[in-house]
Amino acid sequence: MSRRERLRENTIEEIKSTARGQMAESGTNALSLHAIARAMGISTPGLYRYFASRDDLVTALIADAFNDLADALEAAALEIPQQAYYERMMRTVLVYREWALAHPVDFTLIYGNPIPGYHAPVEVTTPAAQRGFAVILRILVEADQAGALKPGAEYRQLPPELRPEFPVPEIPAPEFPAIDGQPNPAVPKAVLYLGLVGWTRIHGMLMLELFNHIQPMMKDTTAFYQYEMKNLLNSVGLQAGDH
Repeated sequence: MSRRERLRENTIEEIKSTARGQMAESGTNALSLHAIARAMGISTPGLYRYFASRDDLVTALIADAFNDLADALEAAALEIPQQAYYERMMRTVLVYREWALAHPVDFTLIYGNPIPGYHAPVEVTTPAAQRGFAVILRILVEADQAGALKPGAEYRQLPPELRPEFPVPEIPAPEFPAIDGQPNPAVPKAVLYLGLVGWTRIHGMLMLELFNHIQPMMKDTTAFYQYEMKNLLNSVGLQAGDH
């Protein structure tokens, strides 16, 4: 990389960092290229050499956040032996929470209130968003193939209106992160549904915690989250040490 390329890359990262600081202070809706340029001591036209519009910057921030979260989840899944499905999933969902609490601005950007007037380019943001979900799905699929996943009949025999699809037809289902060189498994509808149900449970708990809605009633939010994740995994047949 040339010196000029390094300087450009560093400036882009500084713009993103300044934008995150602005969102932390004033909320995502207040994001302004003019304010970012002023904080960095550069002209607004100068900033447009790096991002043509506020929407382009928002898209870059969203993709970065989704990919950073996915990187953390993929690393977590690789920390545990492949056949230890309960332990792999528990480690993954705990890291999901750790990441959310360590990056509240990024988490609320990708999962919080939509930014007025912003429309995400699905060809950029959807593949990035699917990466993290694919980590959870892969563990569930592998557990199902090994006979370790044992959901109740109400999940095995879904009504037709409850058979989920990936949200954007023109974008293929996510490729699973390679683990131990194993091929990517297909995702049965029932397993995809379980992944969706689990994701809503995880996401709901984290959003309530991030906005301090749980804390008045439950002081130890870590213990609360861990206990409910254990119950969630046990409910579909995944048990600690069962491998």
